[in-house]
Amino acid sequence: MLGVVSLPVLAAVLTQAARPATLTPDTEAIAQVASVDGVPLAMLRLYVAAAPTCPGLSWSVLAAIGKIETDHGRSTLPGVKSGTNHAGAAGPMQFLISTWGGKAKLKAGSIGSGYATDGDGDGWADVYNPADAIFAAAKYLCAHGAPADLKKAIFAYNHSDAYVASVLATAENYRAKAAPKLPPASAGPLAPERPSGPDNITPRMRTVRDLIKTQFNPRYAIGCYRPDGGIPGGGEHPLGRACDFMLSTGGRLPAPGEQARGDAIAAWAQAHAARLGIRYIIWKQRIWQTRLPGQGWKPMTDRGGHTANHFDHVHISVD
Repeated sequence: MLGVVSLPVLAAVLTQAARPATLTPDTEAIAQVASVDGVPLAMLRLYVAAAPTCPGLSWSVLAAIGKIETDHGRSTLPGVKSGTNHAGAAGPMQFLISTWGGKAKLKAGSIGSGYATDGDGDGWADVYNPADAIFAAAKYLCAHGAPADLKKAIFAYNHSDAYVASVLATAENYRAKAAPKLPPASAGPLAPERPSGPDNITPRMRTVRDLIKTQFNPRYAIGCYRPDGGIPGGGEHPLGRACDFMLSTGGRLPAPGEQARGDAIAAWAQAHAARLGIRYIIWKQRIWQTRLPGQGWKPMTDRGGHTANHFDHVHISVD
């Protein structure tokens, strides 16, 4: 039996959605999607909150399914607010009642083998409740192969190649429009910054980290501040001026898809290095330095192992 996802803290998320908040790059991106693409902010908060329950799943996939199925719950067709449609599907994410668990509304403690989920922690799994339905959709996709085989998972949701293509295209559109804006270009050299905040990194490094999180949705850890730096002299990590964007765990060589993600992160960092104050990038035992762009990527000496040679993560340091 699959477990029930219960998030009592979701009430705080929904409360936050109802009032203005200080925008970080991530929440600014969310607000841009809501205004540009017409996604109701309360629904968008749910997509974003539900995605991490399936590690590596992007909120944009849930949002795309919600858009295609019921226009984020706004459709007036049968089966969205009550009852079922001609195929027996119900709710904002259009679950078959049999897939949900046999009834449209189930007590959280009595859910059987279906995908019914108590997403808002009210004790009930209601197929018409957006929080419950969206968290259940994340659970369903995860059980059917997401994020490793996203096409397979989406096809399981709706057995149509055209549907899969439409979801992926809509998700990509949301992600592209969600990318936060870059800071304005500096008129001169960037002044050094001191680390601050609970993550103990500089504001410049925090901006780069958050932009990459939003743009590339990394599946693995992002390691920034550490007191010893891990290398002779410490490097930039103890100064809060460096982050490692991991692409695997346990020192293993990343899968091809994750290597492609690393290539994309490195290329993006190169393209925006001057604007963001990026000092250098290390990836695949090579270093690229902003102050020496004509040299391109320079090979580095062998330090031994995938991690030491930066084959399992992209390292970015800022001024």
